[in-house]
Amino acid sequence: MNVDILIGKTTEHLVPLEGTKFFIHQQMLHDFLKLQQSARLEGFDLQIASAFRDYDRQLKIWNAKARGERPLLDDQERPLEYAQLSPTEIVFAILRWSALPGCSRHHWGSDIDIFDGKTQAADLVKLIPSECIGSGPSAKLHQWLDRQIYTNNSFGFFRPYREDHGGISPERWHLSYYPISRRIIDVYTFSLFKKNIEDSDIMFKDVILNHAEDIFQRFFLTFDLP
Repeated sequence: MNVDILIGKTTEHLVPLEGTKFFIHQQMLHDFLKLQQSARLEGFDLQIASAFRDYDRQLKIWNAKARGERPLLDDQERPLEYAQLSPTEIVFAILRWSALPGCSRHHWGSDIDIFDGKTQAADLVKLIPSECIGSGPSAKLHQWLDRQIYTNNSFGFFRPYREDHGGISPERWHLSYYPISRRIIDVYTFSLFKKNIEDSDIMFKDVILNHAEDIFQRFFLTFDLP
């Protein structure tokens, strides 16, 4: 498999999603449209908040958080005091909510963040747990998705961050297309992970490399299966 696909440096595997600004993997398009139509028949407007995200975009997100220009959140969605954190604490705080550039599942075109367009305006979506549970605006959509994904999954999607395993915080809004993402996980090696960091302009590179094996295991290889 082309390494540039793995680390988000090509768009050759993507197609545009008609009527939106988003691109997804060409092999996923048919099943996504089926899922979206099925949701529509149940009264939901399943829309994408984020799909393919390239390496440079992910790097900008990471470095902005590393500089304290974007908020860092704790597990209860509360802002952390950037000035009180050590470099190591900053790195692991970012990792709870954002992937390293070159390591995001969004690079592959197989992973999307979704919301209910009937109950949330796209520009107000924050992609935080409280939107997806209880009385959250997209909670009912996700309850319906639970039944589709874990009862009679005929669409191929699953939630890679359904439970908290001490790595990435649970993300009910994050769906992955298993036929594609499982193949990528099989070929994405630790040596590729490490070289990607070594070659990058990422902030706190030394901290990341010092904890590389732990980060690779906890924040990349640890996820829920269908």
